[in-house]
Amino acid sequence: MTDAAVETLFLSTIPGATPSKWVQRFTTRGANVQLVTQDEQSQTLFLQPHDPPRHLPQLGYLRWRADATWQDLVATHQLDPDAIHLVRLYHEKPVVLVSKDHLLAAWTHEDGDVGANELADETFWDPNEYAGRPVADPLESPDQVGAGERMAIQLAATGSGYTLLPASVARMFGQKDVIVQPTNIHPGWDVGLAWRKAADSDLIQDFIGVTKGRRPTSHR
Repeated sequence: MTDAAVETLFLSTIPGATPSKWVQRFTTRGANVQLVTQDEQSQTLFLQPHDPPRHLPQLGYLRWRADATWQDLVATHQLDPDAIHLVRLYHEKPVVLVSKDHLLAAWTHEDGDVGANELADETFWDPNEYAGRPVADPLESPDQVGAGERMAIQLAATGSGYTLLPASVARMFGQKDVIVQPTNIHPGWDVGLAWRKAADSDLIQDFIGVTKGRRPTSHR
């Protein structure tokens, strides 16, 4: 007699997301996880309707500006917020990145956050301007994840300006010749896990339970 087939949760992630701790705990409960990393501009792709419906990935990360709501984010992508569940996970602080030879590289914690006055005459390298071509299928990752962020960091490394990123993304793509500084010119971002209500399942709920620290036998 063979064991029942092991279920697989496809999880859509974005640059900076670090689900490894949760994935490890989840897989010890008898399920598999397949990560599919998307650029931030394609982060809602897994929530878009598919014909025929397949709801894969079943679950995924969303990041949105802290001075807005996740409902605002999905609405801008022509999605109905009422058709989506979301569990908020954490807040992300913004940082600016400059060359190690830039004047702001000498900024210290005693100086506080880098503000608008310090950046007024600096060129801003916007990662969105260098983003790669979006993929059409949410089960496929871009050829180079975070192409826009990587290019913006490389441009900042030349000393010709700065870029602004979530702290987690800066850690993921940082370079030795780039300095990361805290800033108050952006409200930061909130991050959560979202899924379509029509795709809700025990598999999804079990993973959400792991993120909330629930035991396998706990009630939801």
